[in-house]
Amino acid sequence: MTPTKPTKFLGYLHSFRGFAIINIVLVHAVVAAWFAAGQPKASIIMTISDTLFHDSTLYFAVISGILFTTVLKDRSYPKFYMSKLKNIILPYIFISVILVLFKVDLFNSTDLQTTISTYVSTLSKDLVFGKADFVLWYIPVLLFLFLITPLLDYLMHKNRITKFIFLFIVLAPLLVSRVQMAFDYIIKIETLIYFTGAYALGMYMGLDMEKNLKWIKDHIKLMMSIAVGCSIILFYLTKNEDNNMMIGVTSLIESVHYIHKICLAGLFMLFFKSLGENQPKWLLTLANNSFAIYFLHGSILFGNMSIFIYLINKIDVSPLIIILGSLFLLVYSILLSMLIVWIFKKLFGKRSRMFIGSKL
Repeated sequence: MTPTKPTKFLGYLHSFRGFAIINIVLVHAVVAAWFAAGQPKASIIMTISDTLFHDSTLYFAVISGILFTTVLKDRSYPKFYMSKLKNIILPYIFISVILVLFKVDLFNSTDLQTTISTYVSTLSKDLVFGKADFVLWYIPVLLFLFLITPLLDYLMHKNRITKFIFLFIVLAPLLVSRVQMAFDYIIKIETLIYFTGAYALGMYMGLDMEKNLKWIKDHIKLMMSIAVGCSIILFYLTKNEDNNMMIGVTSLIESVHYIHKICLAGLFMLFFKSLGENQPKWLLTLANNSFAIYFLHGSILFGNMSIFIYLINKIDVSPLIIILGSLFLLVYSILLSMLIVWIFKKLFGKRSRMFIGSKL
């Protein structure tokens, strides 16, 4: 890694990270509210949610790539990977250890020896595949991105041929679509390729953020037109799932989502940059705790869904109720995540990041 400019804090990127975690929690909150409401058929709310927020994890991949070339590249690779060990791998292991305890119902076991054996076996698989909770599938993907970072950095800089390969990697998600991995014990090469494209694009953007954001500003009408056009196409494809064209490993809807999220990422970063020093403090707070919120929100949402089910049984289900329920679960899961973070910080101070992580 060769430093070309000083390490600096990018407030607008931090705000975008806070915005990204809201998108991710919200799409899961809508699903939780929809389940709690009895899974009403043809829910327009689910269609809109999938249109706008599906694949929001791509935002994190872009951010991670940007951070490497703007902030982290002046570190040696040993320091880079040591920081990932302390701030990502250790918290990932800790959270998985806790969640699997409940998954195998260890505390209510009548055959402790068998249950412990099941626990160790389940924990081992869950760590490899990111299955202690449905949101943790992204962590093995993220670790893969960090592992291939030196290769991507080499391809991005070496010569014309390697730069062409790098460009192909960025564009590959248009042809190779992610495969759902949230509930199966699999790691699909297609999904790794899909997120590598976004990560590599982030690395390229981070080489000169000022120049690249200026390009977005100069072409803002084009970017907005693409984003709106993609939204319309995604709404149609999501509403009519039978029309979701699949050719080999290429899903039309995932290809459009890739373009959609990349355009939105550029537009929102430009917007937050326009705020200058006046970044929303509440977004910065969410950004600081994005890793912990990501780790915790899935279990909180579905572990406490009975609260919403109890409330919703008192009234007639309608799209408005699902919207209000989604917002309630969004705020509830984030606030409870923040409370858990606060408790860990009080107990362990700076070392708390080794248990619940830092910024994702």
